Amino acid sequence: LLLGFLIFLLPWAPPSLRALVMPIHVYSGLLIFGTVIATALMGVTEKLIFALKDPAYHSFPPEGVFTNTLGLLILLFGALIFWIVTRPQWKRPNEPNSILQPNGGNKEEVEGSMAINTGNVDKSDSELNSEAAAGKRNFTLDEAGQRSTM
Repeated sequence: LLLGFLIFLLPWAPPSLRALVMPIHVYSGLLIFGTVIATALMGVTEKLIFALKDPAYHSFPPEGVFTNTLGLLILLFGALIFWIVTRPQWKRPNEPNSILQPNGGNKEEVEGSMAINTGNVDKSDSELNSEAAAGKRNFTLDEAGQRSTM
């Protein structure tokens, strides 16, 4: 936690160090989250086993069913978070002025590679980006009265 605080929160860390530590930071965050899920499940189960004496835990009392349902929901929540974190389409896209540049590249290289040549834009591209085309694509939203203010 201290390493993540010093490298990612304070502005003095160089971008190359941040890029180097990022995989370790992500892995340790997932590890901590997984252990929290496991600890919650074990704690709820332990409390339930030792607290239920009169109707024993193995006889399915209502408290046991409720707690086991809660445990399954906690487990599904953890699995969903792990699934989201490991999907590349859920990752935040790199911003043009991002501090962390891919492969340790500098800012000038990234800006040069993101340059757009507007001289070769054909009619189909300009039609796709026009306001009328956007209105046609969002026709169902416009009918419902949900027009964008942007």
